[in-house]
Amino acid sequence: MSLFVSEIYLATIINALLILFVFLVLKNFVAKIIIKFLKKITEKYKFKSISLMVGSLERPLRSFFAYTGIYCALSILPINSGFSLFIYRVFRTCVIITITQCLLNIVTAYSVVLNNIIEQKDGKPLISKTLFPLLSKVIKGFIILLAIVAVASEFDFKQLNSILAGVGIGGAAIALASQDLIKNFFGGFIVLTDRSFNVGDYINVDTNEGTVEELGLRSTKIRTLGQELIVVPNSKFTDGAVINYTKRNLRRVSFKVGATYNTSSEKLKAIIEKIKEMLDAHPMIKEDSALVKFDNFSSNSLEILIQYMINTGDYGEYMNVKDEINFKIMELFEEEELSFAFPSMSVYMEKSIKESYEG
Repeated sequence: MSLFVSEIYLATIINALLILFVFLVLKNFVAKIIIKFLKKITEKYKFKSISLMVGSLERPLRSFFAYTGIYCALSILPINSGFSLFIYRVFRTCVIITITQCLLNIVTAYSVVLNNIIEQKDGKPLISKTLFPLLSKVIKGFIILLAIVAVASEFDFKQLNSILAGVGIGGAAIALASQDLIKNFFGGFIVLTDRSFNVGDYINVDTNEGTVEELGLRSTKIRTLGQELIVVPNSKFTDGAVINYTKRNLRRVSFKVGATYNTSSEKLKAIIEKIKEMLDAHPMIKEDSALVKFDNFSSNSLEILIQYMINTGDYGEYMNVKDEINFKIMELFEEEELSFAFPSMSVYMEKSIKESYEG
C-alpha cells in the first residue's frame, strides 16, 4: 500500500518545508508574545499568583507550535487517508500532552506560590510545608490519569473499558478498606480550607487541649501545657466541636471576695464603689463590662461579686492584668482598713455553762 495517493511535486515539498520553517522560527517569538500578553492582563487585574504561574506555560507553548508546524506541513502532502488519520491522531495526542504539561506546570507553580505566601506566626508556618507538595502530587496523578484515558480513546484502545472497570472495582475495594484514612484526609482538607484554627493557636478538641504544632492531611499535632504531644486524627475536627481560645479578643474574669462580718454597711458600700471606679478607669478593661455587687451573706463572710472583661486574647497579658487588678483590690481593702474573711468558726457558750466550768 502506497503512502502517497499521487506524485509529490517539488513545489509542494518546498511549501511544506516553508510552513515548517515559519512555525519553527516563530515558535519562540509567538510564545513569548502570548506569555507577555497573559502576564500583562494578570498584573493589570492584580492576579499576582496567576502572573507567577503564567511563565511556566512558555515551554509547552513552544512545543505546541513546533508539532503544529510539522502537522500543517504534512497535511499539504498527498498522503493516503489511513496515514493521514494516524497523523491527525498523533497531532491530537500531542495537543493532549501539551495541555497536560500546562496543567502540571500550573499545579507545580501554584504549590510553590502557596508555600511562599503562607502566613507566619512566631517564625513557624501556619500550615505544614509538606502539605502542598503532597496535594500537588495527588492532583498531578489525577491529571495524568485523565490524559492517559484521553490518549487511549484517541486510538480506540479496545481494552480501555475493561481496564477502567478493573480500576473502578479496585478503587472501590481500596476505598472500603481505607475509610478512616479517607475520612481523615477530607477532615484535614476541611480544616485547611475553613481555617478555623492555625499553627500556634490554643485549642480544645475532644477533651484534648493545647497549642497546634502542625497541620497535616491525616492528623494534627497538639502540644499540651504539660508538653505532651498529642496526634489527633482530622476526623475529630469534623465530628465534634473545636474551641479556639486564641481567636477570642476578650477574656472574662469572675470571682468573689469576702469581707468580715464586723464590716459596717458604709465601709462595704465604699469598698464596692472604689473597686468599681478602679475597674472602669483601667485601660485594659472593656467599657461598661465591670460589675461589682454585694452578692451574698455566706457562712463566713459578706461576699462581693466582681466581674469584668479584659481586652485581650493573649493568656500572658490576661494574667498580667488580672494580677494587677488583684493587687489593687488588696490596696483598696488596706486603705479602708477592712479585712478579708477566711473560713472560721465561732463558739458561743451560755453563762451558766461557763460558770459551771469556772467553779
